[in-house]
Amino acid sequence: MKKSLSTLIVCVALAPVTVTAAGFEGRVAFKMSSARGQPQELSYQIKGDKIRVEMPGQKAMGGMIMDLTRKETTMLMDEQKMYMTMAMPEPGAAGPGRKGEDATLEKTGEKETILGYAAEKYVATSAEGKTDLWLAEGLGTFMMARGGGPMGGKRGGDAPQAWERALAGKELFPLRVVGHEKDGKESFRMEVTALEKKSLPDTLFTPPAGYQKFDMGGMMKGMMPGMPGR
Repeated sequence: MKKSLSTLIVCVALAPVTVTAAGFEGRVAFKMSSARGQPQELSYQIKGDKIRVEMPGQKAMGGMIMDLTRKETTMLMDEQKMYMTMAMPEPGAAGPGRKGEDATLEKTGEKETILGYAAEKYVATSAEGKTDLWLAEGLGTFMMARGGGPMGGKRGGDAPQAWERALAGKELFPLRVVGHEKDGKESFRMEVTALEKKSLPDTLFTPPAGYQKFDMGGMMKGMMPGMPGR
């Protein structure tokens, strides 16, 4: 159980992207890398206000389901046939110690076709450094499911980066994001590697029948000395 719980935490940290693609239904594949870690691949299946995230090759996890209307994230633990639901933080929130660090977002006029979609290059500039974003219209808005991971930059953690806050709520979809440190060195990269429109079943976005809800609060009470339930 401890091993699977550790895997759950790692999966949250390495699955930071949430896409709200109005009118888009199908699959989006991402590849993310940073200067400090191995590249990670993520598969997103999107239907309406729900997104299912999976990491190819991850056997312990059955995926992460995000419901943007209910503002909830559900983690599936296939080995235990359990699931855990938690509240989703508000997009674009600066977090502690991040006030005054908002980025400016400017068009460059450079355009590129990526996976058949017209994308325009923007540059987000802040005290954290510069981030190049190739953004497409017509695929919805973008935010981050917090947890750090390879896109967290040098400081990582749960607070959104300045470029995320600059993009929050806009009808712009990033097909490529390249972050730079203050010295110009590349710090992270995210690229969409596949984008397929297709009809998806509703069952992909709910816990499988027979899965039990995991009670994190109850487990912590049982582990902490002096707390009820121990």
